[in-house]
Parts: sequence; C-alpha cells; structure tokens
Amino acid sequence: MEQLQKFESLGLPDEYYEVCEQHPMRIGEPIEKMPYKEILKASEGKIELKKLKGPGTCLEVTGLPDSISLSFVIQSRTGVEAHIKFSAFEKEYLHSFATFSFAAKEAAAKEKPKPPYPRPQAHSLAEIVEVFVKLKGLALKFNEAIL
Repeated sequence: MEQLQKFESLGLPDEYYEVCEQHPMRIGEPIEKMPYKEILKASEGKIELKKLKGPGTCLEVTGLPDSISLSFVIQSRTGVEAHIKFSAFEKEYLHSFATFSFAAKEAAAKEKPKPPYPRPQAHSLAEIVEVFVKLKGLALKFNEAIL
C-alpha cells in the first residue's frame, strides 16, 4: 500500500495517463511495420533496449540503476504494455504501469480513468521510441523517489 501512495503522491499515474492520451488508439490509421530489429535500430542513441527471449516483441531497457527494471511488451502491433520491477519497503514488486496506476488511484480514493487500464499506442517506429523514452522517464522518477 505504501508504494501505491508514494506513486500517487508523485503524480506518476497522471503522467502515465497523459502518455496514453498523447498516444491513443487510432482505429483505421495506417500502422508502420515494426519488427523488433527495426525498433532496436530506431532506438539507437535515444534509449538502450534489448530483445527478451521468446516469441513476440518483448524488449527490456538496459542501463538502468540496479534497483529498477523496465520492459515493454508490444500487443496487437501498436499497444505498449510497460512492466516495472523495483524493490521498496523490503519487498520486490512487478507491475504493469496500467495496473499500478489504477491501483494507486484506487488506494488514494481518486477518480479512476476510463478505460481503467489504458496503454499508449504507437503507429510508427518514431512514435514507439518516443513512448519508450517517456515511460523510461517515469520509471526513473519513481526510482529516485523510493530510494
């Protein structure tokens, strides 16, 4: 519960929802092909990523402090599911930004978003890298706050 209150008090759920609003679902809009090799190439110099083993497009941010990890799962070609793992309050936590943000709003008895678990959407390589960079910034802000 403490980590949820800290997350909410920092305004991080609102920042996450802002990223989702800036990168909404856009039905009918063309989608650029984004194989993981092209994503890695487009991200060079902006964010350090590596492909995780297994099927699908799952990427991990490298070069982060040891106290935190951040990974992205690309869903349905455009959706970015961000997972943050951190240690705080003598425990280890793993959450998606969507579920963590919702739970933080709920714990603080604040208005919850609709839809309840939004995810940013990206239709191009440039946009997906932009989303990754923004979410990395949120993860780093949170990490600084809990240390």
